[in-house]
Amino acid sequence: MNQSYQSNFMKQRPIRYFAFFLIIIGVSRYIPLDYPELFNFSPVLAIFLISGAFFKGHFSWIIPIFAVLATDFMLSKSYGNHLIEPFMFATILSYSLIFLLGKYLGKTLNLLKFATLGVASAILFHLITCSMSWWINPVYDKSISGLINAIIWGEPGYAPSYLFLRNSVLSSLLFSVMFAWLAKKAGSYNIHIRRTAELQT
Repeated sequence: MNQSYQSNFMKQRPIRYFAFFLIIIGVSRYIPLDYPELFNFSPVLAIFLISGAFFKGHFSWIIPIFAVLATDFMLSKSYGNHLIEPFMFATILSYSLIFLLGKYLGKTLNLLKFATLGVASAILFHLITCSMSWWINPVYDKSISGLINAIIWGEPGYAPSYLFLRNSVLSSLLFSVMFAWLAKKAGSYNIHIRRTAELQT
């Protein structure tokens, strides 16, 4: 592998990351349309955690944000939601905080830490979004008991909130560990490629 080929490969990686994230986010958010019991079983939170930990520069946050916005645009009609709505600010705040958790975590080799912060990310996302729902939804009493009701049970007539939390915790745990393992494997592969290129020059 010559130096110019390696340079072109590195320049193309952000596009590849975006395409990969777009596909897996889109598929994961489309599945609940046919299987409602899988709502919130998604790699989105894990993607923000891993992006913060492993990616550098402005692409580290631009790529996952644009992947989420792109899938929002494609699926907004299917879910009956508008692309821009007040609840969106709560989700973006959650994603930003999870991204910062990834920055705090860094490129650690300890998968247990990724698993722990994966679970913490799901709980954080649940608390922020349910609190936003409690604040803007008139069905909830604006009291501590109303907030607890929103976090645990949710709006009457819909699946209970704790089921969404369960799916978020399980998926974030699974995908955080899986993506961290893949990122480490990719890092080891890139080091091998660079060393091979250096030996050939």
